[in-house]
Amino acid sequence: MCKIRFSSPAGRWKEALPLGNGKTAVMVYGGVKCEQLDFNDATLWSGYPCNHDNAAAKDVLPEVRKLIKEGEFRRADEKVRTGMDGDYSQAYMPLGSVFIKISGGGKEGYTRTLDTDNGVFTVRSGGVTRTAFVSHPDKVAVYSIKADEKTDIKLTAKTPHKGGSGVMQGTFVLYGRAPDVALPNYLRTALFPIRYNEGKAMAFALAVRAESDGKVTVSSRGISVKNASFVHFYFLTHTGFKDYKSMPENDAATVAGECINNLKCKKLTYPAVYERHISDFSSIMRRQKVHVADVDGDAEKIYSRARSGNADAAAVQLLYDLGKYMIVSGSRTSQPLNLQGQWNDSRRPPWSSNLTTNINFEMNYWAASACNLRECLQPFYNAAREIAERGALTAKTNFGMAGSCCNHNVDIWRTTSPVKGDPQYMYSPLCGAWIACEAYRHGKASGDDLSDVIEKSALFILDYLTSDNGVLTVIPSVSPETRFACGGGTSSVGTGSAFELSVARQTLEYCVECTRNGHLKSRAEAALAMLAPLEKDEIGLSEWHGGRDSVEKGHRHFSPLIGVYPFEIIARGDREFGWAHELFLYRLKNSTPGIGWSAAWAMCLAGRFCDKKAAERALLGFTSKSLLPNFFGFHPPVYFQIDGNLGFVAGINETLVTCDRGVLTLLPALPGAISSGEAEGLYAGGAVLDFRWRDGKIVYLKADKKVRVSGENFAQGAELENAEIV
Repeated sequence: MCKIRFSSPAGRWKEALPLGNGKTAVMVYGGVKCEQLDFNDATLWSGYPCNHDNAAAKDVLPEVRKLIKEGEFRRADEKVRTGMDGDYSQAYMPLGSVFIKISGGGKEGYTRTLDTDNGVFTVRSGGVTRTAFVSHPDKVAVYSIKADEKTDIKLTAKTPHKGGSGVMQGTFVLYGRAPDVALPNYLRTALFPIRYNEGKAMAFALAVRAESDGKVTVSSRGISVKNASFVHFYFLTHTGFKDYKSMPENDAATVAGECINNLKCKKLTYPAVYERHISDFSSIMRRQKVHVADVDGDAEKIYSRARSGNADAAAVQLLYDLGKYMIVSGSRTSQPLNLQGQWNDSRRPPWSSNLTTNINFEMNYWAASACNLRECLQPFYNAAREIAERGALTAKTNFGMAGSCCNHNVDIWRTTSPVKGDPQYMYSPLCGAWIACEAYRHGKASGDDLSDVIEKSALFILDYLTSDNGVLTVIPSVSPETRFACGGGTSSVGTGSAFELSVARQTLEYCVECTRNGHLKSRAEAALAMLAPLEKDEIGLSEWHGGRDSVEKGHRHFSPLIGVYPFEIIARGDREFGWAHELFLYRLKNSTPGIGWSAAWAMCLAGRFCDKKAAERALLGFTSKSLLPNFFGFHPPVYFQIDGNLGFVAGINETLVTCDRGVLTLLPALPGAISSGEAEGLYAGGAVLDFRWRDGKIVYLKADKKVRVSGENFAQGAELENAEIV
C-alpha cells in the first residue's frame, strides 16, 4: 500500500499529482477554495499526416560511406546533416484546464493524497471531501465533492488553443483545434513556432456533466451548482484523430457533438463508476508488488530526506509504486507513453513530448513485463507495428532498401524519417530495430507475437550493413547524442558503433529465433557470422570502431552497453562483459548527477554487473538530484521526463533479480536502503517469482515453474520451491 500524502495544495504543475486511464490524463492541484484540473488526451497532437521522407538521401549515402572510409569524418557529418535530413516532428498538446470554486470549507486539517493502489486522489479540508479518479471501464474522469454543510460550486474551463466553451444538447463543452505546426522547444529563435493558419489539425472537446442534490445551471461560461451537499462531475475528452495515416477531423462542432453524445449515452452513477474503477485499477496494480516500506505519511518529509541525500526505504517504495502507477494510468488502450507519459501542460513541451526512440520510449516499458502489466504493453505493441509499417516507406525512399527503419523522433503521425539538426540526434535509423527488439522481448513474456516487426527490421539491417575489411558493419554509424574527436574537431558519424552493432546483432538473433522464412533465416545467420565484433580501448568497451570514444567522459547515454542491458547478448563470462563494466564505471565516475533516466539506466546496468556500489550511487543520484516536488523525475534544467520514473522501477527490479543466460541471480546489487523486503509476482527468466529477503539474504523463494538460480545471497536454511541452485 502506498499513499502519497501532502499537507498543502499544489501551487504549480510540478507539484500537482497525475491521474489517467491511458486516454484521458489529468493533473490535480487540490486547491483549498479553487481546484485546478489540467487535462490531456493521448491523441491530441499538433499537425496532420505529412511525408518527410527524403528521396535524395539514398544518393548521399554512398558519398557519406566513402568519406568515412577515407577518414573524412567531419565532412561526412556535414553531408548527413545537410543531405539526409527531413523535417521536424509534431508535438503532444495540452487540452485545457478546469477550475472548480467551492464556497464552503476551509484549510483546517488539509491533506491531499494519491492512493497508487487504487488510482484515487483525495482532498480533505474544512468539512469538505473531494475525490478524483479517471476510469478505464467507463472512459470518464470523475471529480466528486461532498460537504458537511450545503455549499455553492462553480466550474469554468479554458483552453490554450483557438477555441472556446459553450452549451450543446444541454451539456457544457470546451472545444478547440490543435496547431497545424508546433516547432520543438529547442528552436528558440524560430518565428511563429506555433501556427493555426492552415486549419487542418485535429479538433478536440471536453464535455462535462454534473450530478448533484443542489440546483445545477449550465451556461456557456460553465456549470453553477447552488445549495449542494454533494456534486459529481463527469468529464469525457475526445479528438478528431482517426489513425496515423488519415487526415483528422478538424471541425470543432463535429468533434464536440461526438464528445457530448459519447458522454450522454453513458449510464453513470457515482457508486457504480467508483467501484468499477477500483476493481479494474487495483487488480492490475496488485498482481505484482515489491514491498520494502509502508508509505502512508508525509510526502514532503520523504522528499526532503531524499533531496538531502537520504535514499531510504520509504523513498524507494514511493518511487517504485508511483512508477508502476504511472504505467497503469498512462498506457492502456490508446496511444503509448510518450516523453512525458500522457501529462503535459505546454504547447511546446520539452523535445515536443515525442516518442524519443534512442532510449526514452523504450525505457518507458522496461519494467512492464517484470511487473506483469501485460494490458499496459498493448499500446506499445500497436505503436511498434505502426512504426514498422510507416518505416517501410522511409527505408525504401531514403535508402532504397527493404524492411523498415525509424529514426530518433516519432509522433502520433508515426514520422520515421530523420528530423533536421545535428546527426548525433537526427540520424539514427536503427532505432526502429531497437523498438522491434523491445516489443519482441516483451511479447515473449506476455504471449504476443511481434515476429513480423522483427522481420521487417532484420530485412533493413541486412541491406544496411556494408562490407569493410572482411566484416559486415554499420556505416555511417552513430551513438546516440554524442560525438568523437577527429581532425581538429568532432563528428557524430563513424564506423561500427557498439550501440548499432549490438542492435544489429540482437535483431538478427531474434530473427533467427522467430522467423518462419527459411531464406531470411539463412541470410540472418550468414550476416551474424560476419558481423564486426565489439572492440576494446584504454577506457574499456570502445564506443566506435578504431578506439573512438565520446568526447564527454561521463556522457548520459550508456548506449555502448545496450548489449548488457536491456539486451542480453553480452553475458558474464564473455570478454566483452569485462570491457563493458570498465566503461560503465568510467562513465559513472565522470557523470553529472541530475538526469533521472540516465541514473535509472545505471541502476539497471548495475544489476546486470552485480555491482552494489554502483547501484547505490545511481540510486542516490536519482533521489537526491532528479526529483521534482511531486516526485516526477526530470532532465536538466527542470524538464519532466517520465522515463526516469519508469526506468527507476526497472532499476529496482534488476537490483533484486537478474538473469544471465537462463540462470537467475537474486539480490545481485541490492541497495543498502532496502536490505529487507519481499517481492510477489515478479517476472524474470521466464518465471513468476515470490521471494523474501532479510538483511541482504534470501530467506524464501518460490517460482511458478522450475528455475535455475545462482547460489549467491541465500540465507542458511532458506526455503526454496521450484528452484535449483547451480
